[in-house]
Amino acid sequence: MTMLYDLHMRYRVALFDLDYTLFDSAASEREALEKSFRTCGLGLEQEIFTKYQIINKDLWSKLEKGVVTLDTLRVKRFTELLKLIGKEESVNSLHLADTYTYELGQCGGLLPGAKSLLEALSKELKLALVTNGVSQTQRSRIKKFDIAKYFQTVVISGEVNVAKPDRNIFAITLDKLGHKDLNSTIMIGDSLSSDMAGAENFGIDACWFNPDHIINRTRTNPQYDVQSFDEIRNLLIGPSITS
Repeated sequence: MTMLYDLHMRYRVALFDLDYTLFDSAASEREALEKSFRTCGLGLEQEIFTKYQIINKDLWSKLEKGVVTLDTLRVKRFTELLKLIGKEESVNSLHLADTYTYELGQCGGLLPGAKSLLEALSKELKLALVTNGVSQTQRSRIKKFDIAKYFQTVVISGEVNVAKPDRNIFAITLDKLGHKDLNSTIMIGDSLSSDMAGAENFGIDACWFNPDHIINRTRTNPQYDVQSFDEIRNLLIGPSITS
């Protein structure tokens, strides 16, 4: 693993993931699911939420491998969940999926310090947002929290029909940026399987945002393993004057 040192002149383009990197997706998911269940006359117990998380994680893993599409994932997670809890006859899975898609874009918020990081980096680098997700949900979040202004382009898997770790989503992003130099490009994200593996496959450096100090047991080997936004800032543009 490369240690953090003064490389901030090396990178000119930084690609950012959204979920769990800049956005508090864990809080958003719980709140959105509670509201969605309520509209269907259901309560969300912890056991049910845990079942949802397991189903959702499995389907996202399959999406990353190209086994399922985003449209399939969006509804199938609720079809499977409702069947598990014995509500498949009384609740329409498509209605629940549509409600959740909307609520997911309205709930939650940016992680503390995310906006100030983007503001600082956007003055020095070209930034792009590269996110796997449903267009409606991600666009709602981007608008609600006013972060589009920090990015020169936003690429959402649901809009381009290709998802991380597929190298094509990275190619699309750099093409939109008009940037060809892979050596001066870095991907920042929390997921080893999509963000880091995708960057490795595409041939750009990868910075693993790992605030929970997870041990990497995969074959993916990102150049950097950081636990805070301050570390990301220091890596890319150097420390702030006040730090």
